[in-house]
Amino acid sequence: MTDGEEQLREQVKILGEKFLLRTADQVITLRTQSQRLRAGDREALGVIQELSHKIHGSGAMFGFADLSDRAGEIERLIVAGATGDDTIDCLDALIDQLGVALEATRSNR
Repeated sequence: MTDGEEQLREQVKILGEKFLLRTADQVITLRTQSQRLRAGDREALGVIQELSHKIHGSGAMFGFADLSDRAGEIERLIVAGATGDDTIDCLDALIDQLGVALEATRSNR
């Protein structure tokens, strides 16, 4: 491996770590937004969709498939447009699964 390749790998590793730290904060934000949605604040939908979309794409880019998949499920749920209590219960469960996937990913690094 050349020095340039090694430097690139190290940079990607650092960016991946930053992504995981940011995602931990975003999981907290997703939980807060779900509570807002449950209270009737439909603006929370946009925040949830945006965050889940970012986690979905970035997770895939960094090779964190489980994180990406969980965020993709959240994104698809929001895009489907239902906002009843059953949907919000499902959203909460998916956010919990995202949190578990995040912790598993961080533990395996």
